[in-house]
Amino acid sequence: MLTLALASVRLRWASFVGSFVALACGVALMATSILVIAATAGVPDQGRQRFSGAPVLVTADLNVDFTPAAGGDTQPTPVPAQPGLPAALLTAVAATGPTVADRTFYAQLADGPGGQVGRAWSAAALGGYRLTAGTAPAADDQIVIGGGSPEQVGRTVRYVTADGPHTATVSGVTEAEAFEHAVFFTDARAARYCPAVGVLAAFGPADAVRRAVDAAGGAGVARVLTGAERAQADPHHLEVSARLDGVQTPLGLSAAVSGGTAVFVVAGTFALSIAQRRRELALLRLIGATRRQLRALVHREALLVGLLASAAGCALGAAGAAPAGRWLVGHDLVPAGFTVPVTWWGLLVAASIGLATALAGVLLSSLKAGLISPGEALAEADAERRSRGALAFRWAGGLLVLGGAIAALVLTARSWPDAAANAADSLALLLPVVAGCVLLAAVLAGPAIRVLTGLPALVARLRGRPAEEGGGIVWATARQSALTAFRRTAATTTPVVLVTAFAGCLLGSIGTIDRSQVSEVRHQLSAADLVVTPAGTPGLNRAVVERVRAVPGVRALVITPTSLLAVDPTGQALVPLGAAAADPAALAEVDRLPVVAGSLADLGPGSVVLSRTWPGAPRVGGTVAVRLADGTPRELRVAALLGTGAETVQAWVTAADAVTGGVGGPALATRIDLRVLPGTDPGRAAAALHTAVDGLGARLTTPREIWSAATDSTEQASWNALLMILGLAIGYAVIALANTLVMTVGDRRRELSLLRLAGATRGQVLRTVAVETLMCVAAGTLLGVLGTAISVGGSWAALTDLVGPTPAVVPWTALGVLAACCAAVALTAAVLPAALALRDRDGRGVLPAAAGAA
Repeated sequence: MLTLALASVRLRWASFVGSFVALACGVALMATSILVIAATAGVPDQGRQRFSGAPVLVTADLNVDFTPAAGGDTQPTPVPAQPGLPAALLTAVAATGPTVADRTFYAQLADGPGGQVGRAWSAAALGGYRLTAGTAPAADDQIVIGGGSPEQVGRTVRYVTADGPHTATVSGVTEAEAFEHAVFFTDARAARYCPAVGVLAAFGPADAVRRAVDAAGGAGVARVLTGAERAQADPHHLEVSARLDGVQTPLGLSAAVSGGTAVFVVAGTFALSIAQRRRELALLRLIGATRRQLRALVHREALLVGLLASAAGCALGAAGAAPAGRWLVGHDLVPAGFTVPVTWWGLLVAASIGLATALAGVLLSSLKAGLISPGEALAEADAERRSRGALAFRWAGGLLVLGGAIAALVLTARSWPDAAANAADSLALLLPVVAGCVLLAAVLAGPAIRVLTGLPALVARLRGRPAEEGGGIVWATARQSALTAFRRTAATTTPVVLVTAFAGCLLGSIGTIDRSQVSEVRHQLSAADLVVTPAGTPGLNRAVVERVRAVPGVRALVITPTSLLAVDPTGQALVPLGAAAADPAALAEVDRLPVVAGSLADLGPGSVVLSRTWPGAPRVGGTVAVRLADGTPRELRVAALLGTGAETVQAWVTAADAVTGGVGGPALATRIDLRVLPGTDPGRAAAALHTAVDGLGARLTTPREIWSAATDSTEQASWNALLMILGLAIGYAVIALANTLVMTVGDRRRELSLLRLAGATRGQVLRTVAVETLMCVAAGTLLGVLGTAISVGGSWAALTDLVGPTPAVVPWTALGVLAACCAAVALTAAVLPAALALRDRDGRGVLPAAAGAA
């Protein structure tokens, strides 16, 4: 059978081109994804870092121990607001040798870059900073600028910290460092800005430092880091690690989509190949081949194609690793300097997956090949026959999957609407919808074509003409051919359904989620007149808050972020959840929160306003056990419940129950919502507010600008990930579409010749092929839009229940563009081979032979 498989692949190579291309592309993309994921698994050596010069680091690491109610090991959970290293521990470590306390806090020059931080000058040596001009700061009104120019030495500059604006004289500048933008102060000045010590650099023996930490009660409070572990204390290292982790999910989904779609393409290609070779395989059965041998033949063909495609795909994947890394860097998904090394094991894994994909895709086709009976070799007619078993499988499987998907969408909308606000959960919900549409495409293609092709007849009747004039002979012939050749119609329609349904469901659901978040912000700010937001700074300092509050005739709501730790829905771990501290009276007067139970007037010390999606199904008047941001346990009474989404603030507390400081200094307010009181001139109030925030790293804006910014940020955040996931499925489906149409040209040679013998001109025959192809594309688009409507409708229903009225987003433009692309590819793949076939037969006099055969 191996020899026969080799001969079959060599002689019928056109039947396997689509599978080869699909598998090669799939292996290439999987190889590239695996290589990139492997490159993101560990943070590469960043060279000199903030603490490179310290042999031992003691870092603040306060944990809360949590034991699951169902039993299990106690799990330490780091608290979001680390309070800093205890004084006793600092003293104990200092006894082991020289130490340097690192205090890092917010400090930004008026013209400084974003992310600039303040540090004590004694810690500069730890990162290898060297003065390039001037001297170290000797007084509290002197600073050293990291990466500054020599011309700045001696100048008076303005800088902003968490408590407001200050001025200082530049005593010196250092060379620039890639890992941070720093402003250095005297140790005394840094201690006033940031009392908490987050990292202590120790130069004594590591074992002695560990014993000192343990003796001072450092268990669960501090960690001792040496060697490569020291990088974990560097914020730049943590930022790089988080960004690398962030691309692993979409890359993994891309690899999964490429593998799954490759199975679909291979399965479709081999199924069509088996259908075309049915009489040939029956002849093998007639001369003595067993069912097992036929299945083995198909498996060996797939194995040969898989080996060749895997080899080609690995070569393409290795070549595409470097461009993929540059693409990620160019889209700011990974830090600059990110590279993707090519490893042999990554290519081997991709090749193995490619072979498994080929064998999995051909499994059903091999079973069909084994069911061919020897008597089919003697049949005179070559008409297509519908398999009742296949139809029943399509109907049962499609309805089961699609019905289950619809039931899941309804259940989610009613019971867990917060899941619809999460992009990952939405993807899990929409994939069954796409799968159900694809399974039903083969059986619904005919009815869809009947609906679409009935429109010209309907228009003709409305105009008082005979129904036959609705489309003409070309239209009627193309319609009949599409309805009769159901296998070719299904094979053409299915890839279009995959393209439109997957794109529509994904883009529509993500777009609806984004719009719901904007709707939520819009509703919250509907009563506000103006908003103060950061301008190139991480937040709003205390001076901004005080000046804005002092403006007469304006009611200010200051929103300061914090965290609360709660038990997750599974009861297995503590998780930090987003919260905010605000004045209850201002919260009720300025913002409009979607209260579904209780009242904001009941919010006060010892109480909390929660999202109804909070773990544990809280009730108004009941209590919830939480941990504050510094780990302090607290029982809070539920004052009200909000119908908010998962991406917004999930809890509101007063300042008495909020921890807004720790390592890094006090937390900065993120926004100030403003309402102009009755009797106050809006123009004068706005002018006074502009003056109040001028030069303090803040700007005055309107709620409408906030909505627009929210729209832009959510769309940009989703688009890069969508490109990596959606583009692969579309590319594969286009390959399947083109391959299917090219493969069917051989079967249509006699059909096209008979049309010519019946009197049709060459142009009429080609127009018939084109119209038939467009009918299939239109039917696939219609079914894809139906799947899109189901998915988007489910997301919209859940989000409407969660956040209130919100628009449903149907990506009509994207669907139109994709349908046009599918039509262009399908026309090219169908009409061009048909034209070549007609030219060959007209030029070689094959038409009489066709007539005799007829």
